Amino acid sequence: MKVFWVKRVAGAISVLWLWLGWSAAIGQAVPSGAFVADPESGCKVWNPHPETGETVHWLGSCVDGLADGKGKLEWLRNGVPSERDEGEWRLGRQTGQGVQQWSGGRYDGQLLNGEPNGHGAMTLQSSRYEGEFRNGKPNGDGAVTNYQGIFKGKWRDGCLTEGTQRMAFSVPSSTCR
Repeated sequence: MKVFWVKRVAGAISVLWLWLGWSAAIGQAVPSGAFVADPESGCKVWNPHPETGETVHWLGSCVDGLADGKGKLEWLRNGVPSERDEGEWRLGRQTGQGVQQWSGGRYDGQLLNGEPNGHGAMTLQSSRYEGEFRNGKPNGDGAVTNYQGIFKGKWRDGCLTEGTQRMAFSVPSSTCR
């Protein structure tokens, strides 16, 4: 009986380690978010930041149930248009060169999984950032231009903290230290 219990515990621990390793690998490989289907066509697109009441209207080709190729995507929140995206989609995800436009701003540049990633320009109200993005935020060399001037430097997760310069762009200022 003791041998059976030891084998069972060892087997359970092995399964747990395998599950934890697999979960970590999947968590790193796939960003959080969800697919959402166009209610008319049934074609699905990736939503990196899902919110309650969001629906989509996809104009473009659909391959195996996923948006694929050049197209236009309209996001609606509670039936009201809130964003318009244009560009390339692969496996349901906006990727490559594209445009995203919403009431408070616009992004023109490279995208990965529906988020700014690579070189691009984002305008939010009266400020414009041009430079490198990673995971939807300014990361790398870039500059913000606004009514106070031009702020250039190396950005990290939406924050510029270089010398006496302290600035946040597309993130709360409290996240910048």
